[in-house]
Amino acid sequence: MTMNPDKEEPVFGAVVVAAGVGSRMSTGSPKQYELIGGKTMLERSVQVLLDEPRIKELVVVISPADMIGQRLTFEDPRVRIARVGGQTRADSVKNGILFSNLKSSDWVLVHDAARPCLLTSDVTKLMDYCRRHQESAILAVPVNDTLKKEGDNETVACTVSRDGLWAAQTPQCFPVGELTRAMNEAGSAVTDEASAMEFVGKHPALVEGTPTNIKVTRPMDLWLARAIFLARKEKENNEYLQNQSRPGL
Repeated sequence: MTMNPDKEEPVFGAVVVAAGVGSRMSTGSPKQYELIGGKTMLERSVQVLLDEPRIKELVVVISPADMIGQRLTFEDPRVRIARVGGQTRADSVKNGILFSNLKSSDWVLVHDAARPCLLTSDVTKLMDYCRRHQESAILAVPVNDTLKKEGDNETVACTVSRDGLWAAQTPQCFPVGELTRAMNEAGSAVTDEASAMEFVGKHPALVEGTPTNIKVTRPMDLWLARAIFLARKEKENNEYLQNQSRPGL
């Protein structure tokens, strides 16, 4: 399905899930408050979405017990902090949508606070796809590694074909009403929003993202995210210096 040019432009909002405790990070505080380039992962994840001007509202879902998150402030009036984090990711997402002002016919992008290396260009690409085709879609990347299935005693049982396999990322974008109904039917066991849609027989589209949109789960992931940020800053600085050195500038 493609968008009727006479149809009203869709309204997009976002829910950033930041209610986890990051137990695998072993840092003593929720991982979303680890610093990358002087800002928290949460702040970086939020800002990338805010850089897409079509996002009209952004809800950050934190745990009711999160004392750090309660002190956070964002200058952008589109952002609201919601202390409605649930026992599972699915609960947090549903609560965040209910907290928002989004209508059933609007679109919501759900993003992990633990993916601070997302590019705004990928957000735009995802939103453009959903707007043009009027279909749910997720960012994802094709699987490149050779995959092994574990057998007994941590041995290789077999090699899994990677043909047609993609690694899901966030954000994932859906009509609010469709996602809410799917999550209510699927329950709290789903690991991402696309899984809930699959549960009710829907098949969101795959929009190819960027491999650097990693999820920070373990300490090494945080090191890698910081390295990605520094590499991007170095690239920006080099491009700036090159532009400054051009004749006539």
